[in-house]
Amino acid sequence: MPALGEDAARRLLNRAAYGARPGDVAAVARLDRGSWIDAQLALPADHAEVTAALAAATMPIRYVAGPGEQMVDEHRPLFALAMTPEQRWAMADNRLPIAWPERDRPRLELSAATLLRKVLAPDQLRERLVEFWHDHFNVAAQAGPQVSVSLPGHDARIRDHALGNFAALLEAVATSPAMLAYLNNNASRAGAPNENFARELLELHTLGAAAYHPGARSWRDIPGADQGTPAGYFDGDVWEAARAFTGWTIAAGQRIDGGRTLPRAGEFAYVERWHDGYQKRVLGEEFAPFAPALADGRRVIALAATHPATARHLCGKLARFFMGDTAPPAVAARAEAAFLRHRDAPDQIARTIRALLDGPEATDPALGRVRRPLDIAAAAARALAIPLSPQAPLLAQMGNAGQTLFGWPSPDGQTLDGAHYLGGGALRARWTMLLGLAQNWWGTGASPLYPALAGRPTAEAAREVAHALVGDAAPAVAQRLASAWSVDRRPDRLRNPQDAAALAGIALLAPGFQTT
Repeated sequence: MPALGEDAARRLLNRAAYGARPGDVAAVARLDRGSWIDAQLALPADHAEVTAALAAATMPIRYVAGPGEQMVDEHRPLFALAMTPEQRWAMADNRLPIAWPERDRPRLELSAATLLRKVLAPDQLRERLVEFWHDHFNVAAQAGPQVSVSLPGHDARIRDHALGNFAALLEAVATSPAMLAYLNNNASRAGAPNENFARELLELHTLGAAAYHPGARSWRDIPGADQGTPAGYFDGDVWEAARAFTGWTIAAGQRIDGGRTLPRAGEFAYVERWHDGYQKRVLGEEFAPFAPALADGRRVIALAATHPATARHLCGKLARFFMGDTAPPAVAARAEAAFLRHRDAPDQIARTIRALLDGPEATDPALGRVRRPLDIAAAAARALAIPLSPQAPLLAQMGNAGQTLFGWPSPDGQTLDGAHYLGGGALRARWTMLLGLAQNWWGTGASPLYPALAGRPTAEAAREVAHALVGDAAPAVAQRLASAWSVDRRPDRLRNPQDAAALAGIALLAPGFQTT
């Protein structure tokens, strides 16, 4: 394979990573596409730089707990991320007088850690997949404090399996307290199964809405079911799957019977007494009655995770995530074949992603999509080498621009549709976020690149900044940037690092930087 060259390297970094840091484009340009992908997939999940940054990070917390009580006003490390599930679960207990900022702290800290990882992590491709899986297995913090305080554990499960086997990831998510609470499976019992999780499992997480047969009255009405290869699912599969997941719950102090009570651990628990053990039929397969503990739910997961419709649904979403709505069908087809071929492999997802990205489409200039707020904030910090310290105002501006982390209200996950981020209010918030990040309005970090630009002619500095952001499109961007600078009646030479920061902030608004 030939070396990528700088243009293709930049596009690959924009799509399969969170943009280029100084020096990244030149280094990746010397590689071929497959070598870069393999190197990314081989990187470990834990890195000393990221660990140290998370340990050093602080965020303010300020509130009055009650009448006559002293105000809490401090910069606090990310302590909630290091708590045990039991400790975080106690923060959701409505019987305890806990202030809302404390209950919301796990979500806020995880949001800060998420942005920090996107900027610093060497394994950028893994971080992209973590973002994708959070959308795919969406849970919303505003659904309640039990979801909010469980988010760090949900994130850990996704990170552990992001490049592994899809069935293993699916089970990890099915047993995630955040998901159990969000889709109400923690309250699903024999005789009164809750269908929320089972429906989203089939409609969103696996086979997809395109595989739903609303007119089917029986499993025999599904094409291929008589031969053991049903083409999709119907409402009966949802009901039967819901029965399979009864008894999958959260240990939250519930009474099982007169002599037994679950601990208040905030972790997954299986209660046999609450499980519907009778025979079931899901996706055309008969389940024997009274199977061993967890076996019914695990069999549903295995059937759904390996279904051809799941491969089609997932790989189509992955193609759109990495390359946009106009990704050619061949992209998803390559990934789909790899997904099914390696269905039993422990690195099934990694193999699927390699097949998806290792084609000319990954660097095709005609493809791409609008960067979402998380993406563009991370890309800006990377391009300007900002030593990022995520703060609440920056995260709030991301929300105003259309992306509140862990806050998309419906189970379908944060939209990729560019129109959501390009309305007047969202664009204004995006500009505010980028200008504030570049100029360190919120104490998020100052770029070390600015002192070197101070004293330089504006046109020269504009070319250098524009090239770091948009590569070959830099001349036109630099010209507009210098023109905007002069229209504002600024000197034709940058007087100090503050001028350089202002120039960089304006450069981040370039249309070419808004897409991958």
